[in-house]
Amino acid sequence: MLEVLVALAILSVALLAVHQGFSSTLFVNSSTRGLWKAITYANNELLSWERRGRADVSVAQGEFPAGDEMAGYSWKREIANREPLPGIIVRRVQLTLTWTVGTGTQSYQAETYVDPR
Repeated sequence: MLEVLVALAILSVALLAVHQGFSSTLFVNSSTRGLWKAITYANNELLSWERRGRADVSVAQGEFPAGDEMAGYSWKREIANREPLPGIIVRRVQLTLTWTVGTGTQSYQAETYVDPR
């Protein structure tokens, strides 16, 4: 009987370790999927700003509506002048995406530069 109890204790510890590993894998998978989605959206959005070539200085933010593929994410876009060298002015377009994973939040920030003229 004692041998059976020891075997059950060892099995319980092994199953607990497997469960923890599986939970961690699911969390990392979900987190990575959310980050990949944010990276893809941000890169496509910034590419469209580069193609437009001109951006007015502004700050805007909001959330994606339900039904949108980015539902559950909020966004903030800041367009501001920057002077990397004296006399040279460029316009920075910065996009920040924020979303919830479990009980915490994650964010991704990307930027591009366009000609202010």
